[in-house]
Amino acid sequence: MRLIKAALALLVLSTGTGHAGQFDGVVVRIGTFGGKWRDVVEKTVGAAFEKEGGKLEFVLGQPADNLARLIAARGAPPPFDMLETLDNLLPTLKAGNYLSPIDLTNVPNTSKLDPKLFDTDKVMVWVTEEGIVYNRKIFAEKNIPAPTSYGDLSNPALKGHVSLPDINAGGSIPALVGMTKEAGGTEADITPGLALVRKIAPSNFWSSSSVLQTGLASGDIWVVAAQAGNVQRLRGQADLAAVFPHVGDKVGVLKQGYLVKIAGGAQPKAVEWIMNQFLAMPMQLATFNQAGQVPVNNDALEELLKLPGNDFLRLAPSDIAGMYRIDFSKVNEAAYVRAWNRNQAP
Repeated sequence: MRLIKAALALLVLSTGTGHAGQFDGVVVRIGTFGGKWRDVVEKTVGAAFEKEGGKLEFVLGQPADNLARLIAARGAPPPFDMLETLDNLLPTLKAGNYLSPIDLTNVPNTSKLDPKLFDTDKVMVWVTEEGIVYNRKIFAEKNIPAPTSYGDLSNPALKGHVSLPDINAGGSIPALVGMTKEAGGTEADITPGLALVRKIAPSNFWSSSSVLQTGLASGDIWVVAAQAGNVQRLRGQADLAAVFPHVGDKVGVLKQGYLVKIAGGAQPKAVEWIMNQFLAMPMQLATFNQAGQVPVNNDALEELLKLPGNDFLRLAPSDIAGMYRIDFSKVNEAAYVRAWNRNQAP
């Protein structure tokens, strides 16, 4: 009996009483947004990774900032192993050979996505639905009709209380393309959209989500071209509603967030495991409930559709499919910036 007890004690000492994680000691660096989004990722994906023994380190910045870091590090180890980026930067990442192929067998949650949302270069993890957000209470009090098009933002009754995204803001290209399409232009010719910007003559151009939300919450801004998720983010602070103008035969514009694996990065298997966690239900639901973005996991969309109060968004997969996706093969961002600056000159 003593021998059996001794053997059992030795077994406990040799194996430990804790869980041996599959990623013990593994560190993965992710380039991603700061602020509240970073906290959401840490509490969901980061916590799940820690349970497996790993550690998620954050390189914070807007996707364009992290792309600049990646370009500056050419010839040296990359600054991160994986990157959360936007649809407009994917062509640059692809052309610069910054992407490493994803083994999709290690990302089984892609089975919950529309097959068009992922391939071996990228995996979509969220979308934002871009259109117009307005203060429903103020519009009603001042007897101003609810906007249905970008052109409605030029209503003289709104003067001094309209905000559009600055060209360097995250929502600039969706708003500018939406206005351009409404005014008869295309991604290759944004002249009509710029003319509409001048006609609207906004009181300011928002540069970040925090600046935008401060203006909406205070009541200084009554209407803005931005993503509908601001309705969710400012619940209890302002009575907001979202509308999606027609963009050709579509309604509203999608901005799409992706994860990519970086060439030369470390821990490829762990990176793919983390991608899978971004698509798991805890993170997909937190994407909406805590950050105001729209998940891409069809099970998460179905669950959100059952809940009251979410009808300001288009959550049915068929509704999302009916939104406009920008053709970035026709977008020249440098030319957009130059044209924008000329348009804003006195």
